[in-house]
Amino acid sequence: MIKVIYEDQDILVINKPAGMVVNNSQTTKNKTIQQWFTNYYQQRKMVSVSDRQQWFSLIPDEFDDSYGQPAEIFQQRGGIVHRLDKNTSGALILAKNPGSLLNLMMQFKLRRTKKSYLALVHGLIQPQTGIINAPIKRHFSQRKKMSVAVGGREAATAYQMKQTYRLNQSKLMKLLLKPNQVQRLLQTTNAFSFIVAQPKTGRMHQIRVHFAHLGHPLVADDKYVGRKRYPLDMLWCPRHFLHASSLRITHPRTGESIIFEAPLAKDLQKSLEFLEEIQV
Repeated sequence: MIKVIYEDQDILVINKPAGMVVNNSQTTKNKTIQQWFTNYYQQRKMVSVSDRQQWFSLIPDEFDDSYGQPAEIFQQRGGIVHRLDKNTSGALILAKNPGSLLNLMMQFKLRRTKKSYLALVHGLIQPQTGIINAPIKRHFSQRKKMSVAVGGREAATAYQMKQTYRLNQSKLMKLLLKPNQVQRLLQTTNAFSFIVAQPKTGRMHQIRVHFAHLGHPLVADDKYVGRKRYPLDMLWCPRHFLHASSLRITHPRTGESIIFEAPLAKDLQKSLEFLEEIQV
């Protein structure tokens, strides 16, 4: 179920559930956020793309029509401003008219937005606060992955540790795991860092790639945690532990700075129940 966090005449903010792809594509068979929003848009009385006087003033001065007219861009993108990975949950903003779409896209392009994510990663991160500056580009052999590499695009992620954890043996037993599974978990995974990550750039898989590069991959990340560790993580965490917890924008119409927050998804909350806090 998709929960609406905020809505007005220009924007719609949702708490995206994990498991849904944002954009339509030929390879996506299941319902996407774009399809959901199109249906949502059609079922309600939205501002028509032909009702130009309602949204034209929202178009930013920096807009260049070399890539198409506002109404065309809106129809092509289906109101999608930005994206989250399929298995990432959290705050996602959608535009309800061409003016707000172009305004928000420009904010993201010029890095005038602020995004915060909650993530659980393997190991104890040192230092506990910092900025990861490491260029990212597509993996040279695995085209569905990204990697830190010379010649990649600039990428920066600020982070701060919130809490440190370890697995709790008695709580793991509630999963009805086999004794050898519990032992393997305790032997191979002995500490976790719960962090707030704030990407300064918007590269594909940026947070996931940056922390994997540091040797602290996200828990249950099917692409970056490693083939041996992934099935162990999946015993107690159903997907990669990454949630877009807040998003700050400047409202396209009012110019007001607004922060939208999405509470941590329930499946990730449940995963934390198998951990106990430790002090470092």
